[in-house]
Amino acid sequence: MEIKIPNVMLSAEEVQALKPLERENYVRSVIKKILANNENGVMSSEIVQATNLNRITVTKHLEYLCAIREAYKSDRGSGAIYYQNGRLVHPTDCLSVTMGNKIYDFIKLVNAEGKFVFIQEKEQDELRLKTVRGGIMIRCEDVFPFMNGLQRFITLTSQKREVEQ
Repeated sequence: MEIKIPNVMLSAEEVQALKPLERENYVRSVIKKILANNENGVMSSEIVQATNLNRITVTKHLEYLCAIREAYKSDRGSGAIYYQNGRLVHPTDCLSVTMGNKIYDFIKLVNAEGKFVFIQEKEQDELRLKTVRGGIMIRCEDVFPFMNGLQRFITLTSQKREVEQ
């Protein structure tokens, strides 16, 4: 199957001429655009074939995007299909909470697996640049049981700490 790739891409020589951090950012942005352009998902091998990017590099970036929850994968037989991690259910279904240099974005989204609350942690440096540190997705129907479990965990660990002191 032919996948949709960005209209403008650098040549292999131009990519290699970039500084390492610029190259990483470029490759990640290309992969994110490919995921956005292919709602039915893509396999890493399709990205490699369409872009001539290194297979290990593509896989590393796909796994990173999954780790920070900007993408997700669905295992199919001996391979995996990667998807952009959904769309907002409604533009007002998001909230950002700042605690020191940490920013937590709460977003309600929908993807092929269902409806979720997506919590993404970002860190802001002294130059106000934001770096995604991780994320978690919780099915909408599991939010309240999750919160109850978190409350029980906090209660148990605080009681344990009081006993140890």
